[in-house]
Amino acid sequence: MGSSLHWRCAGALLLGAAAFYSQPLKANGFEDFADAELIDHIAGSVARGYGRMYGYGVDFKLIGKETPHQSPLLVQYNAPLKRCTFFISTRDKTWHSFEQYLEFFEGLPKQVVYEAFFAHESGHCVQMREQIDFGPVRRRHREELYADVFALSHVERYYPKHRKAFQEAQLKMRRAALGIQNEYDFYKELLRLHYSPGLQSALKVKNPQERAYSIAKAVDLL
Repeated sequence: MGSSLHWRCAGALLLGAAAFYSQPLKANGFEDFADAELIDHIAGSVARGYGRMYGYGVDFKLIGKETPHQSPLLVQYNAPLKRCTFFISTRDKTWHSFEQYLEFFEGLPKQVVYEAFFAHESGHCVQMREQIDFGPVRRRHREELYADVFALSHVERYYPKHRKAFQEAQLKMRRAALGIQNEYDFYKELLRLHYSPGLQSALKVKNPQERAYSIAKAVDLL
């Protein structure tokens, strides 16, 4: 699988480097962000839920207020220790700058949207835990497609009535977003994937490990 430590950021839209310090995850660690308590609850339930489901540990660390950083959420997976660490920004400015992406999901409950973001990041850890390797060609893009579909799978499983609306919003976001799409038509590939028979079948698989590999197979067929 290559390196045992992999970094990802929320939605793969904003990348960067930062210095981190460790703290317990607390809602009041945020400056004054209205959704802090909701994010705190979701971080624990969704991230740890997938950790239990796939057999890896989960840690949370806060990105300090004094550390300028654009991404509100980063994830790192340590393969030897089988641990997934979520780094969460405590700066309101960071989360407010990310709200431009939340606008694509307007009309959906914030609970659903934030859970999907954490499911996306969990998808990166699941991929590493299950040793799913997309090979050297477009590996990074396939990994992001996989994480996007993992988020869609989460919505399909827990909020099926919102699946269609979330899927459409996800496509709109990817169509408008920059980032890694500069050299890759991410929207086009995601659109093909969303409506592929393989993905529709994968989203229905109940067994966690089988679903993880079914999603990977659908992504790898693109």
